[in-house]
Amino acid sequence: MRSTVFCLLTLMLSQFSAPLSVTSAADEDAKSYSLRYKFTPNEFVHYRVETENKITVQLNQDTQTSANSSNTMKHYRVISVNEEGNGTLETRIDRVKMKVQFDDATPATFDSEQNPEKDLEQFKPIRANISKPSRIVYSPLGKVISIQELKVDGEGAKFEEAQAPDKLDQEKSRRLGFLIPLPEEEVKVGSTWDDELDVEVALSKTLRKKVPVRRTFTLESVEDGLAVITFKTKIMTRLNDPKLSMQLIQKTPSGTIKLDIERGVIISQDVSLDKAQVGVFDGKGAMRAVSTRLETLVDPTEVAQKEQTTEAQ
Repeated sequence: MRSTVFCLLTLMLSQFSAPLSVTSAADEDAKSYSLRYKFTPNEFVHYRVETENKITVQLNQDTQTSANSSNTMKHYRVISVNEEGNGTLETRIDRVKMKVQFDDATPATFDSEQNPEKDLEQFKPIRANISKPSRIVYSPLGKVISIQELKVDGEGAKFEEAQAPDKLDQEKSRRLGFLIPLPEEEVKVGSTWDDELDVEVALSKTLRKKVPVRRTFTLESVEDGLAVITFKTKIMTRLNDPKLSMQLIQKTPSGTIKLDIERGVIISQDVSLDKAQVGVFDGKGAMRAVSTRLETLVDPTEVAQKEQTTEAQ
């Protein structure tokens, strides 16, 4: 069962927050706002991401808990912006610190700044992605236009489109993308907009089924140019098989996003999940997943100071 739990835990490294209740002034409520991302060539934007994930599995009298936590530094650079405002963003993970623990066993740890020879086998895929660039083309509304992968051949290294835009895999674009979708029209405080998704679940080793999922976003408030947006996620079809529901247990987070309207940059994303499913082992047992993810914009001064400290060492 431990290997099964570890696989489930690994899947939880990307996504998930409790909505904030914000009260704005009456005159602010009456305004309409155009929410857009704004990309400036050669702009660098840095974030710190802190995650906590915990899975508890119960079967008969046995209970097993697995948990991980991570602290990640990442950034994107705006490579170019076209006439439509679409930005080509090059993303990189700069550093990862992680801890994984099963029950009361000694935690396994990873720090990308430590000697690679000390890495445990389970952390090697994470090491392989440190400082590895990828490029995503975004529209000002946060739509993924294309995903570009770095190809290396005899002629050198260059970025190429992973898929044609009209065949872009929705699940892949959502997984690799990190900007929330914004509404096409101007919105007022209290307005909502939806994002329709299809999430795949495995019916067998070879058969897959798409399950419709809806994320509903709400503009909660705007104060001092900062838009507070909350969202909730809902499975749009009934699943009577607990094994299928288990695969979706981490697909329905809720959260709060803060967007600087003038700069067109996300200031923070606070996302969480607390879900349980019973009957996951042929009608028996249960699983509970609890996750939090806090992503915050890092001041450029802090980044510069850290780089100077690292160079001095």
